[in-house]
Amino acid sequence: MTTNSVTPGFSKAILHILPALDVQLDANLCQQIQKFPSEGRLPMALQDALWQALTDLNDNELGLKIALSLKPDSYDMLGYLLFSCPTLGDAVDSLIAYSALIGEGGKFSKSHSKNGWKVTFDAFFSTPTAIRIEAVLACVACGAKWISGAPIKPKVVAFTHSQQGNIASYRAIFGDAELLFNTNENYLIYHDDDWQLQQRNVNQAVQQQMQSLAEQQLKQLQPQSYVDKVSAILLKQPNLKREQISNLLAVSERHLNRKLAEKGYSFKKLSDEVRCELAKKLIRQGSANQAHLALYFGYVDESAFAKAFKRWTGVGFKEYKKTLENE
Repeated sequence: MTTNSVTPGFSKAILHILPALDVQLDANLCQQIQKFPSEGRLPMALQDALWQALTDLNDNELGLKIALSLKPDSYDMLGYLLFSCPTLGDAVDSLIAYSALIGEGGKFSKSHSKNGWKVTFDAFFSTPTAIRIEAVLACVACGAKWISGAPIKPKVVAFTHSQQGNIASYRAIFGDAELLFNTNENYLIYHDDDWQLQQRNVNQAVQQQMQSLAEQQLKQLQPQSYVDKVSAILLKQPNLKREQISNLLAVSERHLNRKLAEKGYSFKKLSDEVRCELAKKLIRQGSANQAHLALYFGYVDESAFAKAFKRWTGVGFKEYKKTLENE
């Protein structure tokens, strides 16, 4: 399987602003992150270690503080692409299309209802601490103001975790938005008018140039082997079967089996491996119960998922959760 990675720019930007927040981290960890070139990829494990170190400082408002301290030039090339977009709606479309450039830490999606436009963030990282989630949503909220050129605020902000800091700290970023905690999703909702608001002059040539560069980088990141391709699909849609994935890859099931076998995998072995890791990550987030996971992974009922989980890990679902609680 491919090793999860992220662009190093966001992690480096965080390290850059920490002194101003009077935060000190282990020098060795900082050096490991800084040694990766800006145009390279940072192992997800290192970014996980960074957020774990930040969480261990026991400052529940640190995620919000980090987001407030970051500036538009703190981000990688994708950041420049987003800030070259004329409206928040255009920027979110680009964020969804090119989020793989940021890394495998999560996935953004959008939906529309009578309440407005909803931007949802599904976290895939193995260290989904509350301050990490809050930093992501707060960065989106701050970015929305930069992109629109106006002090727009979301209508609703929702977190899967409980309230971490003072309400005033949330208000400093999200304004008068309705704040929801302990929900099933992490998301923001914006007014329809704010979604298309444009009060900045945008250089269309720069936007096209950034989009072209993003396309090139995205192609370079596309998984090459069939093991990587299948893994990438299953990480996003773990309920898919072999027939469905072979259709997505435009190959026969026999061809897919042969290509996986060349790398020492059967489809079952690979899918079990991916689903096991994904299930463990979702359990660590604390918001996934057995019924939810059974549905998410495409099992007919909780019992079928429970048997699969025990086969993957060697322990039952409840026992695994108890082990995490005792860590």
